[in-house]
Amino acid sequence: MEITLTFIDLIYFFSMFIGFLVGLVLIYYGFKIYRHNILLGVNFLLLTYVSLIVWLITTGYFLNFPFLYRTANLAGFLFMPLMYMYIRTVLTGKGITWKDLVHFVPVIVILVDFWPVLMLSNQEKYLLMQSEISNPVLFTTYTQSRFFPPNFYTPFRSLVLAFYWVISAIMVWKNTKRRDKQGFGKEWFLWIKIFLVLELLVFFPFLLFFWAIDPMTNFLLVHLTIVILTLITGFTLLFFPKILYGIDKDQFEKQRKESKPEKVENLSELKSKEIESKLEEVLDRDKRFLQHGYSIHALAVDTEIPVYLLTQYINHHLNTNFSDLINRKRVEESCKLIASGKHEHLSLLGLAELSGFNNRNSFTLAFQKFRNVSPSVYIKSIKKKA
Repeated sequence: MEITLTFIDLIYFFSMFIGFLVGLVLIYYGFKIYRHNILLGVNFLLLTYVSLIVWLITTGYFLNFPFLYRTANLAGFLFMPLMYMYIRTVLTGKGITWKDLVHFVPVIVILVDFWPVLMLSNQEKYLLMQSEISNPVLFTTYTQSRFFPPNFYTPFRSLVLAFYWVISAIMVWKNTKRRDKQGFGKEWFLWIKIFLVLELLVFFPFLLFFWAIDPMTNFLLVHLTIVILTLITGFTLLFFPKILYGIDKDQFEKQRKESKPEKVENLSELKSKEIESKLEEVLDRDKRFLQHGYSIHALAVDTEIPVYLLTQYINHHLNTNFSDLINRKRVEESCKLIASGKHEHLSLLGLAELSGFNNRNSFTLAFQKFRNVSPSVYIKSIKKKA
């Protein structure tokens, strides 16, 4: 297979390279630091895949990859709800639940609709593609649909994207006023607005003009804008390291939680003792706080106590907040490790990670807050006493 690359092809490849790279970085640091970024990383991989399919269609090279036939729509309909869920998760802290399965109904419909086509052999898919590949417009009309007329999926996809865009934009607009003035929140709101503006270009011009312009222009409006979205948002994300690596997200999380109206429920003495007992079991005995990125939602799962009750107990009975509670216990654990003398070979970063902190900086700040001295000075004082 001989491939001749043009300047436009290089743009496609650069877009795919950026999208793939950013997607992997987000997923990697999502598992290490900020789990919400896993969703964003998956979304960038989906956008990269769609960009690849668009390039294969426009160049005609799709004939060499028949096993990918009719899979781009699946990626597109996965991207739309997952991007909305990412925005919702960052702004509200609400994770994905079984109720969110309703968002994937279009994906299931497409699977059922095109199942006979997806199950064809590569040779049979090749013959189908050969009759369409010379005309990108015809290729994307999805004439093999069993349930819908030709060219149903492109406008339907644009309408679904418009729906998710509207609810995402409303959510961002409502939460913009309570953003932090620096750090993760500032970068995130700026970047997500760039993303939403570019995402608007994917569906709005098409929905506005599809009835008045020629089919080939419609094809370019819908598909090339996806490549542009991937390229620009992925590239700009390289200049927002706090988002890319999940840096300074703790302050943003704290602001988000503090801005929520607290659900008030008077805790009975029996309930308070139950929560106290569960916290001692999970935090003091099992030391779950040593898990990196341990959240109040994880604590709620481990203790089987609702988040709002945990928050109320921690705030009003322990006179602290979740972040300080966990960091205090991590600092106490680090002091035990230092006092044991078994970890003198560790650097501050190694000690921080062993105590549950994600990095040296957060460890040092927490240590100074609860011990009024830096870890280095504390270690020296312990050695002198010894």
